[in-house]
Amino acid sequence: MEIEKESLSPSLGQYVEKGRQHAGLSLRQLATASEVPVRTIRRILADEVESPAAEDLQSIANVLELDLADVLGFIGVTPPKGLPDITPYLRAKHKLRGETLNKAAKEIQNIINKYDGVPPDE
Repeated sequence: MEIEKESLSPSLGQYVEKGRQHAGLSLRQLATASEVPVRTIRRILADEVESPAAEDLQSIANVLELDLADVLGFIGVTPPKGLPDITPYLRAKHKLRGETLNKAAKEIQNIINKYDGVPPDE
């Protein structure tokens, strides 16, 4: 969702609150959907947190369909360009670790290589 920035730059709390209202979500609904505690969201909306966790802001932005780069810009974080390697994704999303992580990443890379015409790793 594209939230217009007013001529006077809004604070992070104002920007997120405008997104929350536009989405028609209560604080509890936003907390449940984003998995960010209500207390944390209240503090962000009231601009009581100098440096909120980027993970919390990302979750909130995803639920409210706010531009992540805009939201993270309020705390001075520039999101990386492009997509990450498969290994961090498998670790974060599927909680894979150690040899299981390495094996899964290698298998997926072999599948990708196959479609890119690269011979598989042995």
